[in-house]
Amino acid sequence: MKNLKAAFVMIPMLFLGLAVILYSCSKDDSKLPEVTTMEVTDITNNSAFSGGVINSDGGKKIVAMGLVWATHENPTVSDFYTSVGQYTLDGIADREFTSAITGLEKTTLYYARAYAANETGVGYGQTITFETDESGMIIHPLTADMIVCWTQETSEGPKENLVDGNPGTYWHSAWSSGVQPLPHYIQITFPEAKPMGGFSYTHRNPSATSGRPNQFDLQTSNDGENWTTVWTSQADLPIAPADEVFTQMFGQNFTSRYFRIRIIATPGMTNWTYLSTITVFEFRN
Repeated sequence: MKNLKAAFVMIPMLFLGLAVILYSCSKDDSKLPEVTTMEVTDITNNSAFSGGVINSDGGKKIVAMGLVWATHENPTVSDFYTSVGQYTLDGIADREFTSAITGLEKTTLYYARAYAANETGVGYGQTITFETDESGMIIHPLTADMIVCWTQETSEGPKENLVDGNPGTYWHSAWSSGVQPLPHYIQITFPEAKPMGGFSYTHRNPSATSGRPNQFDLQTSNDGENWTTVWTSQADLPIAPADEVFTQMFGQNFTSRYFRIRIIATPGMTNWTYLSTITVFEFRN
């Protein structure tokens, strides 16, 4: 019974210790982790991407790391933050990480920096500023007869579900027969050449996260047969929450009649994949 009482005492102490690490500053800065913030990339009207490199752990194990951001200078873990890395009893082994910054407001100036926490406190990288885009999108409507998917499951998830505007339906590549490895693509053929500057999508909900797309690229063609890769997304894109609309911007408009949005990676590098909805647009400068 005495050991059991001790265990109950240790549990709140553990959480208290973690709270102190994450939300307080150490007086001995020489023992804090040293972190470098990566460049902010893939900026859209509501999201961005960045990361960090831990240059020194301060002589103690790393217990947390990620990104912080806010609309004021010098954001901390008391503001918006992400938490990445796999924690073990020896701490987090990773020394470089990337993470999505989501839930942003359009045309807003943000301050972001990487952080890492050890048993002494929290160390921060340099602050980087970025501004989200205006939601200047011209939607190009899609119909099912404009789309070809490679591959297609025969028992569920027809391609029509990609363009029905209903996040409760989904498209599914082949899993029962005719299964092929990644990449899988959604090929779009317009009646005439169109400029495309990006696309938005929702993940299948519910679904196993192992098959959700977390990296894309874009191919264009002059004849519908010979293809050139013109854009590749950041790796390890967010796969949750499933009901959130995610947006990928190409950084410019590509004009063609033939496009392939290719799913080149999933968390499980599965031979199948799925999406709920997809919308393509021209970005209006």
